[in-house]
Amino acid sequence: MRADAARKIAEPITGPVQIQIQIHRDADSQATLITFLDLYAWFEQGTPAEQEALYLVTFGKPVRRDQRMRKLALSGRVMGGLAHLPQPYVLAGFVMDHPTRVRVQTTLASAELPVLRTANEQHFGYVYPAGFALTFSARVEKDGQHVHLMRALADPDSDARLADHPVLLDFLTTCRPESVFRFDNGDGLTLDVTYFDSLGDLAQCAASYRDAQILDGWDAVPVMVKDIASPESRNSLMFLGAAADPQTQPIPRGLLLAAREVEEKDCDTASGTIHGPVACNLADSTLVVWFSGHGSALFHDGDLCGFKVPAFRVDNIQVLPRVPSRSLFPRVLLGPRTLIWDQGRWQESDADTGLWSDEVGLRFQLD
Repeated sequence: MRADAARKIAEPITGPVQIQIQIHRDADSQATLITFLDLYAWFEQGTPAEQEALYLVTFGKPVRRDQRMRKLALSGRVMGGLAHLPQPYVLAGFVMDHPTRVRVQTTLASAELPVLRTANEQHFGYVYPAGFALTFSARVEKDGQHVHLMRALADPDSDARLADHPVLLDFLTTCRPESVFRFDNGDGLTLDVTYFDSLGDLAQCAASYRDAQILDGWDAVPVMVKDIASPESRNSLMFLGAAADPQTQPIPRGLLLAAREVEEKDCDTASGTIHGPVACNLADSTLVVWFSGHGSALFHDGDLCGFKVPAFRVDNIQVLPRVPSRSLFPRVLLGPRTLIWDQGRWQESDADTGLWSDEVGLRFQLD
């Protein structure tokens, strides 16, 4: 009778024939096994934060699923209906993980990604094991119309290295505005890449990562899936991709003065090689990218205060323990001044002044 009552309470929440209750008793113990057709129906989904947490459980890196699930709140309505059943409870359910493939295609290129098709009550989608997913919401109302919201997810906690997943890198770099997706081994939906929110940023970041691979010292750079999910890391990768292109020259080449109160006319000039550090943050490390170029060093009262360099090249990349920054952008470290690289332009900032050792600063070698 108690099991029947609990089932009647749960059915409006889980739907009919989606719950099975078994009571086990012997001379020494008792327990109740409750099984839902959908495992995720056990958890609260009432607030946006709860829905996002369940979204990450479902579509994040699969090996993190159990760890994340332990942090979810159980549904108060469902658990209340079980209150009179023998304890302890054993809560069970089913999760769909169906192997399939997603293909992205342009006129000139294509790539395939092996994925698992999975779902919860609010979404279904396709998950790559390193922590990337393409998802579709249930039908929702937006601007007076009923639509399915589509999203690309890079797991913000995935420590899988991009270098270990070339198939994911190929897939993302093939996701261009003109590309289309073909789902379920070509037998499912065909959709434009542009429908998926956040995918453009992830694809651009992956392209920058691929461009930066020619830089000296790149093999030691620990770029992970969570880096393409982080705005700060994405800014760093975009800068590094630009640094690998000799035509782009992202570091300032014109007059650059390290002290605000000094003007060029007050300086002495000498030719030589300038070495300038740019600090870029990733999720778990800070990269110091050393640029060098031949030009003019400017001195004021014997101290280096600026330079003019017509062209730079990347000498090497140092990987250091992460130094937190108040800026989300790469920084040129000039001692008392810091410049940040924001959307292709250098702007002055006081971020990070004084956080760096004397070994990371502007250097010069006169002819």
